[in-house]
Amino acid sequence: MNKLSLTIESILFATADVYTIASLVKLLEVSDIEIEEALNEVSLSLEHHAMMLVRQGDSVTLATRPEHSVILETLRKEELQKDLSKASAETLAVIVYKPGATKAEIELIRGVNAAYSLRALQIRGLVETKGMGRAITYHPTLALLESFGVSDIDQLPVYIETAQKLATLLTQSIEQ
Repeated sequence: MNKLSLTIESILFATADVYTIASLVKLLEVSDIEIEEALNEVSLSLEHHAMMLVRQGDSVTLATRPEHSVILETLRKEELQKDLSKASAETLAVIVYKPGATKAEIELIRGVNAAYSLRALQIRGLVETKGMGRAITYHPTLALLESFGVSDIDQLPVYIETAQKLATLLTQSIEQ
């Protein structure tokens, strides 16, 4: 595989996000034709692997092949039965008190990679995403608010104060 194909595969794998052709063009500073060729190469290279390139219209992502769905579903069920890890609870707190946070903002606040925690929270239905590619933001779900026994996020304990502190922290961190 060529360097561009490997780069795209690594981006899709590491972020586990959905990207549009346009966002890959912008990110990698190449033409849409080069992106299309590289995506075709990635797709071919994954032909005999557990992962596959999934395309829907102008969007692409990596996913596991359907024949692995039974074992993956078993693993997900086991994961759902476990208590939230400390890392997942911290990540959830950031999202609850700063709805619309990006992965980068969450990681800046927590100081560690949040990919696993974000995935775990999404699997449990506590967090949802909006947007695509690097513009993905994380939001608490209605199911989460229901489990907290509140009808609006503003009803959470010291919501306004905590949200303001998070905003200040982010502003200071970005300025530094």
